[in-house]
Amino acid sequence: MTSELSKLLAPESVAIIGVSESPTRIGGRLFKYLAKHGYKGELALVNPKYQELNNVKCYPTISDVPMKIDCALVAVPGKFVLPVLNECADNNVGSAVIFSSGFAEMGHDGKKAQDKLKELAKTKNMRICGPNCIGLVNFNDNTVLSFSQFLETDSLIPGNIGFISQSGALGGSMANRAQDNSIGLSYFISSGNEADLEVSDYIKHLVLHDKNTTVIAAVIEGFKDGTKFIEAAELALEHGKPIIVLKIGETEVGKKAAASHTGSLAGSDSVIDAVLNQKGVIRVRNYDELFQTASLFSKNRIPKGNRLGILSSSGGAGIIMADLYTKLGLTVPEPSKKTIELASKEMASFGQVANPFDLTGQIFSDPEMFKRCFNYFINDENFDIIQINMSMVAGQGSVNRALQLLEVVKDSKKPVVAWWAAGSLSDPGIQILNKSEVASFKSPDRCAAAVNALVKYHLTVQKAAEETKDCDTPNLSIDRKLAKKILDTADTSLSEHDSKALLELYGIPVTKEKIVNSVEDAVNFAEQVGFPVVLKIDSPDILHKTEADVIRLGINSPKDIAKSYEEIMDNATRYNPEARINGVAVQEMVIGGTEVIAGMSQDPQFGPIIAFGLGGIFVEVLKDISLRIIPLSKSEAKKMVQQIKGYPILEGVRGRSRADIEAVEDLLSRLSRLTEDWKDYIAEIDINPLIVLDQGRGVKALDALVVLKKK
Repeated sequence: MTSELSKLLAPESVAIIGVSESPTRIGGRLFKYLAKHGYKGELALVNPKYQELNNVKCYPTISDVPMKIDCALVAVPGKFVLPVLNECADNNVGSAVIFSSGFAEMGHDGKKAQDKLKELAKTKNMRICGPNCIGLVNFNDNTVLSFSQFLETDSLIPGNIGFISQSGALGGSMANRAQDNSIGLSYFISSGNEADLEVSDYIKHLVLHDKNTTVIAAVIEGFKDGTKFIEAAELALEHGKPIIVLKIGETEVGKKAAASHTGSLAGSDSVIDAVLNQKGVIRVRNYDELFQTASLFSKNRIPKGNRLGILSSSGGAGIIMADLYTKLGLTVPEPSKKTIELASKEMASFGQVANPFDLTGQIFSDPEMFKRCFNYFINDENFDIIQINMSMVAGQGSVNRALQLLEVVKDSKKPVVAWWAAGSLSDPGIQILNKSEVASFKSPDRCAAAVNALVKYHLTVQKAAEETKDCDTPNLSIDRKLAKKILDTADTSLSEHDSKALLELYGIPVTKEKIVNSVEDAVNFAEQVGFPVVLKIDSPDILHKTEADVIRLGINSPKDIAKSYEEIMDNATRYNPEARINGVAVQEMVIGGTEVIAGMSQDPQFGPIIAFGLGGIFVEVLKDISLRIIPLSKSEAKKMVQQIKGYPILEGVRGRSRADIEAVEDLLSRLSRLTEDWKDYIAEIDINPLIVLDQGRGVKALDALVVLKKK
């Protein structure tokens, strides 16, 4: 394992700066836990108060330490941190863990102090974990660089789950829960305020440089650099190392708390959902689900499909699981003829072989029956995953059942999950499974959610391998000079006419229209395109035309044009006397079709986000919208359209004609390309309404707005 983080995550020499003889102080606990868990590298203690502690020599300063130090554990008050780090840098210390608080979490002055740490890390080539963190643990070699009390345990359970948490205390508690449930970890990393290293850096290291880590679990309050996280997620997906995230701060109250706690930005939760889903990151919603899902992934058993075979010691429990899987879109098929034939011989006359398969109380009178029937199901080619339900199986009975499971599982590569419906009396069996190839759950909902995540992840991996990385729209040649000229016409936002002109350069269909400055010109153009027409003001200073009452629809005659023209000009002047008026736009009126909305906005964490949804009430009330980051591949554009709840409307329901869905997908790809070309200039794009016509007739933008970034 060699990378720029090796001196931090696997140091061969450590110095505790601010070491203490008191077991209640951070410096004292660091020393205690390093010794307790058997750190094998060289150790230096730094504190001018002591000459030695527990027969280990103590030095006045880091400059007095004769050996080269890979990692300094800094446990001094915040005001002393920067001088200590400068001294470390002067003595070629490779990395540091800063436990001290009093930085960005404290507001403006704290942020200034943290910025100095960041600059030092950059200029002195020193990697820093923290500040305001509880440190890290390398379970592979018992390198304990943390003061968390979960380290009071007598022994650490190594495993293949790398756990990263921005929250220190919560992260330590969760690591403790994982260990209590025999869930092994490769690393525990508390990233704290992330002055230098952030979650993305640790993920990248674990993906590329740590063979012991096959699954990454993370507790995230906010993404400091969304682009870096996306890059790390793409690397993880490419290398087949799933990332499971508990993103806290979903509500407005939660977001505010997260921001004040870590100094992180907490962006729109719907955007975060979309980004994680697009990049194959599994998002869980609660504390326990994180490690239970990670535990299933850590078994390294890959499902070939989504077909569940369910064996249950309770008929009711089997039905519960079947319902949950079916609602999630997984399949619960019938057993094969061979399985039915074999399993039928095991059943009493009142039993029936089905899926779910109720083993009935016979498994208690004939314990070997469970093993035989389980063997039939795990070898059934109709099933990709096997679900075992255990009801009231207690004490030694739970142990026996677990051992039977493992005896059968060892000869199969299929994922196997177990739901134990009983309470603590089943714990002996659960503990055995937690250490095995079988993932064990106490909640049916969490079991189903984890299995669903496993299936979807491997489907995402498969599709990612098949997809091309070329996201450009085919045969798209852009006059960039003209596009730049259009963008330079305004300081804040383009007029509707100019917005549409920009869209048209990228092959996005817009309404035929002309800006006129007289009733006569309006009538002439209307007669060219044909009645009915639409009249609306064209002004970069009047963006909300309905509010200003400067739009007229369904105009059918020259007389109506004259009346509407005067009304629009009068209302525009009244609404905003200072508004710049380019004229009145005369547009063709599009009849029929389905109203949708498409656009782009800039997320503070992840950059440009493409949005799509049905128009009107579906967006405003039902919030039926799908989101993606750029660049948008053709396959992602397709999934984006299919994702909205209103998709059946586009497909054609209750006698409606099928809409031109392919034209929508093409438009989203073109919008992505436009955004990619001008993301440094454009803050927002709004195509609303966008009309999707019947199959083969395309789409047409009726209105558009391009908002520019502040210059």
